[in-house]
Amino acid sequence: MSRRPIESSPRLFSPGELSLERTGLARLRDAVRPLRSPTVRELQADQDDETMKWLVAMADDLVPRFKLRYRVIVPENEGVTDHYGICYEDGEIRIRLRHAKTGRLLKASSLVDTLCHELAHLRHLDHSDRFKRLYWKILNMARDLGYYKPGPTEARPQQLGLFEDAACGTSRHAR
Repeated sequence: MSRRPIESSPRLFSPGELSLERTGLARLRDAVRPLRSPTVRELQADQDDETMKWLVAMADDLVPRFKLRYRVIVPENEGVTDHYGICYEDGEIRIRLRHAKTGRLLKASSLVDTLCHELAHLRHLDHSDRFKRLYWKILNMARDLGYYKPGPTEARPQQLGLFEDAACGTSRHAR
């Protein structure tokens, strides 16, 4: 039995003419529809990204002056409230960017203070006198370079209260 090709029936329209296109009115509605406003979380994420870029640039300026090396500086995980920063033996530094209760970005002077504290931990993972001397040197260099600008009520760095091991997030142990 031989097969013959089936002849197609005549078409009224070509396939290109059968495609659906949006009307001019629908395209106009899309053009004037207001854009979605960014959420608070999206705005905070952008602010956190900019703050981290600023802190990393500052660290990149400070660490060669003290012959230090870090692996990475990242924001602390959301919800962590028991420390401002933490430095691990592998060179990872985590810095809390936001206030634990209000969710607002911490003051620049507090962030710089924390960064200097954690940079000192790259050499001394304790709160010994050697650590404190290095921390003061880094903080004073940050002040001289214009990074650390404490307000009039911040005559002493905020980190001084964190020199007790229980108050600082410094960890010699695995995460």
